[in-house]
Amino acid sequence: MSIRHNTSEDNILVQDRVKSVSLRIMIVDDHPMVREGLAGILERQEMVIVGVAATGRQAIEMFAQYLPDILLLDLRLPDQSGIKVMRKILADRPDAKIIFLSSSQGDASIFDAISNGASGYLVKGIDGATLGESIRRVWAGGRCLSPEAAEKLSQHVASKKLSEREIEVLQLISKGNSNKEIARLLFVTEDTIKMHVKKILGKLPANDRTQAVVIAIQRGLLDV
Repeated sequence: MSIRHNTSEDNILVQDRVKSVSLRIMIVDDHPMVREGLAGILERQEMVIVGVAATGRQAIEMFAQYLPDILLLDLRLPDQSGIKVMRKILADRPDAKIIFLSSSQGDASIFDAISNGASGYLVKGIDGATLGESIRRVWAGGRCLSPEAAEKLSQHVASKKLSEREIEVLQLISKGNSNKEIARLLFVTEDTIKMHVKKILGKLPANDRTQAVVIAIQRGLLDV
């Protein structure tokens, strides 16, 4: 029995077949101009926009209704994060293909998206041709990362990770709590909180508590 291997001609035929398919796309973004702009770009590439949503709740309901080939999802939505939306969709549809298209370039946000099942992460500002190619690559079974997202992801993997407790302390710092108040809320001593803060400043790295919060928000470590 002979085994037939794919040739370069076979690969070209597969690529041509992918390009010829009219993919069904759903767009989730809370900015009307972004939704309209994306729809226009993708329609010019012979893709079909089956739905647009502005909130996480709308996205979940519409995805179940239309079952698009690809979901383009923003990271930050008015009612919940795009990560939470993706988790809910994947819980019902594990085979869903979701690409994040966001202005956020925080390394932790990108890591959370990919590690929780996203098929890609692209940064807004990407040109239309590259966006179309990325969508078709994901539909064909591949993945996509913009160069900016790939660099941030590698930085995250190489960085020192904050523990869950340290993130909890940092979240309370961001709300204006003092070490003494945080100790009371977490039922530990103030010295324990001071130790956590010292470790947080060293890992981020940051010069003080305020800078630590700013860096954490930029990286996507805190929900704000």
